[in-house]
Formats: sequence, structure tokens, C-alpha cells
Amino acid sequence: MHKPRFLDQLAMELGDRDAFSVGFARGRRAFQPQHVEPKWARDRDANIKHIKLEVRLDFDAKKITGTATHRLSAIAGPLERLEFDATELEIRAVRASAFRAGGEPASFESCDGKLRIALPRAIGTGEEIEIAIDYAGQPRRGLYFVGPDPEYPNKPRQAWTQGEDEDSRYWFPCYDYPNNRTTSEIVATVPEQFTAISNGALVGTSSDATAKTRTFHWRHDVPHSAYLITLAAGEFAMIEERAGSVPVTYYVAPGREDDARRAFGNTPKMIQFFERVIGVPYPYAKYAQVAVSDFIFGGMENTSATTQTDSTLHDARAHLDFKSDPLVAHELAHQWWGDLLTCRDWAHAWLNEGFATYFEALWCEENLGADEFAWNVRQDREGYLDEDANHYRRPIVCNRYRTPIELFDRHLYEKGSLVLHMIRRVSGDDLFFKSLNLYCTRHRGANVITQDLQRAFEDTTGRNLDFFFDQWVYKEGHPEIEVSSSFDDKKKLLSVTVKQTHKTGDTIASAFSFPVTIALMDAQGRETRHRVEIKDREQVFNFVMDKAPKAVRFDPEHDILKTLKHKRGREALETELRHAPEAIGRGAAARELGVEGSPQASAAIRDAMLTDKFWGVQADAAAALGTIRTAAALDALLEGLKLPHPKARRAVVRALGNFRGDARAASALAGIVATGDASYFVEAEAVLALGKTRDERAFAHLSEALGRDSYLEVIRTHAIAGMAELRDERAIDIAREFSAYGRPPRARVAAVGALARFAALKDNRRAEILDFMTPLADDREFMVRMRIPSAFAEIGDPRALPALRRLADRDLDGRVQRHASDAIASIGEGRSRVEEGQRLREDLDKLRDDNKKLQERLEKVEALARDKPVDQG
Repeated sequence: MHKPRFLDQLAMELGDRDAFSVGFARGRRAFQPQHVEPKWARDRDANIKHIKLEVRLDFDAKKITGTATHRLSAIAGPLERLEFDATELEIRAVRASAFRAGGEPASFESCDGKLRIALPRAIGTGEEIEIAIDYAGQPRRGLYFVGPDPEYPNKPRQAWTQGEDEDSRYWFPCYDYPNNRTTSEIVATVPEQFTAISNGALVGTSSDATAKTRTFHWRHDVPHSAYLITLAAGEFAMIEERAGSVPVTYYVAPGREDDARRAFGNTPKMIQFFERVIGVPYPYAKYAQVAVSDFIFGGMENTSATTQTDSTLHDARAHLDFKSDPLVAHELAHQWWGDLLTCRDWAHAWLNEGFATYFEALWCEENLGADEFAWNVRQDREGYLDEDANHYRRPIVCNRYRTPIELFDRHLYEKGSLVLHMIRRVSGDDLFFKSLNLYCTRHRGANVITQDLQRAFEDTTGRNLDFFFDQWVYKEGHPEIEVSSSFDDKKKLLSVTVKQTHKTGDTIASAFSFPVTIALMDAQGRETRHRVEIKDREQVFNFVMDKAPKAVRFDPEHDILKTLKHKRGREALETELRHAPEAIGRGAAARELGVEGSPQASAAIRDAMLTDKFWGVQADAAAALGTIRTAAALDALLEGLKLPHPKARRAVVRALGNFRGDARAASALAGIVATGDASYFVEAEAVLALGKTRDERAFAHLSEALGRDSYLEVIRTHAIAGMAELRDERAIDIAREFSAYGRPPRARVAAVGALARFAALKDNRRAEILDFMTPLADDREFMVRMRIPSAFAEIGDPRALPALRRLADRDLDGRVQRHASDAIASIGEGRSRVEEGQRLREDLDKLRDDNKKLQERLEKVEALARDKPVDQG
């Protein structure tokens, strides 16, 4: 399941950086309240071996009817009762049979999301029976019907399922937990013009001309967990390719075929790459990707049939600087990591998501090279560090949660990926991939826990990795490193001091242990590299040298998950900016020089922006110039508008937005807004940056940009966000207009963000805006409900608490519930701070009053002492 990176990437590119963030607190708080108890893997009474679903979809009533037949055996007999998960389903009949036609009726009760069945007779250990359950329902989760309405008349009619984490129970009775694996088949009847896609191979189709329906029979013979069972139905065009002998298919709305090829076209190459590095062939009968409307995640890795958001389909202009490869690679990697091997319980879900996140980075390395890979890993690192610093900190393996979806965060995805990267660097590529092959082949078709992965690495490498998994996986946090160096010219000795400064405790390693490279660079860029072991809170490493190095680089490839303080002079940074062989090091030097900010630093950064061979370094240099904000920096950025790479150009126009009140910066941005750019995203970024300048011409330009169509509404959403930056109150009515149901959903999300910004800044409009926004907490659009909690938290007004409590208690999506709970806590903390400030002001007023009375008494006493008349009043 691809959630944080893809949705946050869209949010950033759509001009609303808080839209899908995991939380929004500024300052770390506990991951869970103290009252939340640990959750352990579920016990099992039965081994469910096969599930057959015979279902009929009624698109007009948004209803499903069908029969779920489970073939199972008792794990430890005698077994007299069975319990299935079945939430908001009408159970009509239950039959039990030992492969006898029809079966015997079984008594049952259905309540509180559980279906409890009394078997006609007890079954013994290993004895097999079939349980057939007739049911119906109008699901609110698990199965989603999409279709046109008066406000969105062009929306396609589709139905699609989403089982992870525990939502399959909403559309068929099942054992809804990952620690059971079953084969499956689906016989789905849909309108005759529709196609139904499911797991495995297509057994056959049939038509009923009288009922005007088609029935599709799919069968999947590789056992998998219930949350991975899928069904998607709609009018689809199908594109067929192959990866060796594996059929590869893409299902998209008719007319989107070219967009599908752009989005999914690298899939066959990815399959062959993953087969090669894992050493295990693709394990299923086919690989399908189905692009559906209104999908609530980026993608979902259902075995052999991934569901993708149709938002990832894009035109040729968007393809200049937007690719679907990260999403596609992530879900494909899950076919091994998460599907063929599945976490036994959600506490170990990083074995699904951390792996898929790292394998999307590995595909980036294979397809685009080492520098792009390093940027991918940096994005993971920055995402995790932001969550750790500004939201909460937890171990990767964590069983304290209220709902499983709370675990699907940057610790699970990004930190999990970074842990794999570090163990790859520790073990080396050869042993790393051999270990993964052993792990995959040893546990193929099984449920896994983290100890299984550790044992595979230990058996392959011969190393004891208790320390590694303890500090990175079972404990929380990361090392906070400070580095300094000095050179003794008499002794010809360089000393490099490394300190670990993070706070210690039971939940974090007192001192992290890891190997790291220290690189010593001369003025010409020649380096000597030394591999050292970090294991203590403070260590000094000495190196004999003829003369002092021009630059000391700690962890030059940025492999270690850490924060780093390493104060170096301008010359050292300039040397690294010019000569570091890794783009990631040159980019870091540019950002540090931006903090230094001298004219010499500006000149060096300018040269890097204009001449570096990698767009990422150019982008970092542009960002650094934007922080310097001198006339020379502005001159350089104006030159940078001609950079050929759209991602570098995007960073240049973003940096120009920092020059508030500067007519030249505003004129340059206005010119881009007026004439456009080859890239949607450069043009959109210019719209937002122009708003940030607060130039008097901006409102007219932004108003005009509101009328431009673009991929994912990126220009329109940036125009709305730019109006919020502009702080022109005329934009409040515009934001209200664009927040209405019927407007493009992403524009609505941006409008909610703009309204929150105005409410937070304009005391005189706050109550009015809050009253307008409150009904949006009950909006039909999922993306709007996802955005509302952070909007209310930004406003910080206690009057939003009833709406937030409603979301926390009633919303069907666990992410919305979590965001709402965090917003409630944030507003409560803000209110506590206000109340504490009020108490302090009252105490100060009392002290001042008391001091005034004491002063008056003192004056009277002094007057009496001097025998002078005293005013008796």
C-alpha cells in the first residue's frame, strides 16, 4: 500500500503542503496515549484453505449480494464453533458440509462485527469442512461504488475493493487478519458492458442477455491473506504486454490508453529487474494494474492485481517532470514483499512497507543511476526525520496502536527503507541480496516476523546482528551526531571528534553502533577515505597527514540515518561543492553555504546552480540562494530561469518567492505566469511564488490562473494557495467558492487550506470562516475530510472541537480519525497555553497591585519616620 510519499508528493506539487501530512503537530508528542494496550497476533481455531466468493454487484443500489464459501480445517479439535469477521453485513443463511452437496444449515448469530457459527457437529484436528455464508450489504468501507452525480456528472461508474488493513470484512465474511493464508476465487456478476478484474487467472466468462450481465470467474492458487483479495469492476480498456512469460495488463478508462503507457510502461522491466535481484521469479499467473477513480490510497498491492489511483495517469506535458515509476515499483515489489511473504501481524508491517519503499528506490537506482537513488533515499530520510521531530517517535516494530492504519506512517515506510539501506551498506551488495534471497525462499508462502529477516541475514553473513536490529528496529530514534576536526601541524596529525548528543533512555540506544566513512579531500578534490566504527558517545579518530585537508566529510554518501552538526568553513564547503563525486554531497554543501551567506558563498552557489550536471544540486543551490536573499542572489536566480531541467527550474521559481516586496522577482514570476512554461509544475510554482511576493499585481495574475486546467489541478491549486500567501481578503470569497462540492476535489482541498490560513491570520474573520468550514467535516469527499483536521488545528479555535470529535468518533477512515484526534490534542494544548498565559498575566497583575500597595505603605512609613504629614486617604 503506497500512502505517505505518493499523497504527500501530490500535496506538495498541488500547493498545499499540509494536505495529506501524517499529523501536523509542531513538537513531538507520544505516539499513543498511555491507556492504549499492546495488541498481539490473533489466535486461530481453524486453518482457512480456500475462499470462493460468488457475488453480484448492484450499481444502482450500491449493494452486494453473494455467497462466501470457506474450506477450512480445525487446527486443534474438537472444534464446535467458528467466528468470522463480518461488519455491517446482512447474514441470510449459513450451511456447513464435509463436501456434501447443499450442506447442513448451521445456527449463527451476527453482532458487533462478528459472525459466530455453531457447527452441526464438532470437527476433529485436521478435519476439513466447507462453510457457505449467504449475505448481502451496502458497504461503507471495503467495497466502494463510484459513479456520477449532479455535481460530478462525468465521474465513471466503477466499483473497487480495498482490504488493507482490516476492511475485507465489510464486503464479505472472512477471517480478517494477516496470519492466515488461503487460495481464493471470485465469480463476479456485473453489468454487461463492464469488466471485472480479480486475483489470479481468468477461468472464464459468461453472459446473460436477459439480465444484461456478464460473469467473470477468477481463480488464484497461491495462498494469500484475506486483505489481499480484490475485485474491481467498470468500463475499462485493456492494454496487454509481457515480462518474459508473465502476462502484464493495464486496465484504464477508455481514452486513457496513452496515459496508461506513460504511467505503467516500465512495469515489464521492473518485473525482470526484481526477479534478478531477489532471485525469485514473479510468483503469480499475471500482473494487472487497474486505475480507478476516487481511490483512497496511492495504490494497493492485491496479489497479481494491483489497484492504482487514476491520479497517476498523466499526459505528455506532465511527463516532463512527473513519473509514476515510484508508485508502480512500490506496488510491484509488494508482490514479493507483503504478498508472497506477509507480516504475521501489523506490528511487523515494515516487512511489507519498508521493503516496498526500498525497492522503489532500488528501481530508481537501476533506471536512473546513483545520484537519483541518493535523492530518493534523502527524501525518505527527510520525511522520517520530520515525523520524528515534529509529530512523534516510536520503534519500527510497535504493537501499541488503536487501529492498524496508525502504523502506516513514515516510521513504517521511510525508516523501514532506511534500515534496509544501512544493512545493505554494512553487509555489501552481494551478501545483502543473498540474504534477501534466503529470506524469500525460506519463508515463501508464509507469514513472517522481523526475527525471520534477522536470522536470514545472520545465516548468510555469519554476523550477530542483535545490536543492529535492537537499535534501529526495536528501539526508537536515531543518533544525533556532532563532528569537529583539528590539525596539529607539528605532529602532522588530523583529529576528528565524533559525539553522539541525543538524549538517552530505555527506549533509545545510549550510543548507536555503526560503521561510517570519513573522507579527507584536498584542494583539487582528491580524497582518501577511511572506514571507522562508531560505538561510543564520544570518539576521536586520528589520521597522519602531511598537511591539513581542505575538507573533512563525515558519511559522504549520506548512508547513515542521523542528524548531523558539522561546522565547516566556507572554503571547505566550496571545495565539496566543486569536487564531491556524489551529487548528494554537493547538494548538501550548497545548502550549508546558503546558511553561511557571504558574497563569496553566493558566487560559488551561483556557479553550481548554473553548471552542475545534476538537477538536484542545481535545485539545492537555487534554494540556498533563496535563503540568502541578496541582490546578487536574485541576479543569479534570474539567470537560473533558463535552466533546462524542469525540476531545477521549479526550484528557481520557488526561491524567487522568498524575495517579498522585490519588484524584479515579482516581474519575473509574473512573466512566467503570463506566458506559461513547458512544465505544469514550473508554471504552478511560479503562481504560488508570485503570491508569496505580495506584489500588487499578483491578485490579478492569480485570478486569471484560476481558470487554467492542468494535470491534477496543479496550477489552480497553486493559485488558491498563492492567494492565501498574498493575504488579500478578496481571496476568502474565492476560497469559499472553490471549497464547494462539485468543484475539483484537489481545488477543494487547497481552498480549505487557504481558508484555514485566513482564519488563523484574520481575527475579525475567524468566526465567520469557522462557521463556513464546520459542515465540511461531514463532507462526502474523502480528501476534504482528510484535510479538515489540520485546517482546524491551524486555526486553533476551540469552537472546532465538536466537529473534530465527530470525525474522531464516527469517520470510517482510520487516518481521518487519527488526524482528528491529533487536532483535538493540538487545540487543547494551544488552549492550555493560552489559559496558562492568562493565568500568568493575572498573577503578574496581582503582583503589580501588591507591589503598588507595598510601595504606598512604605511611603507612609517613611513620611511618619520623617515626622511629615501623611495623606490619610
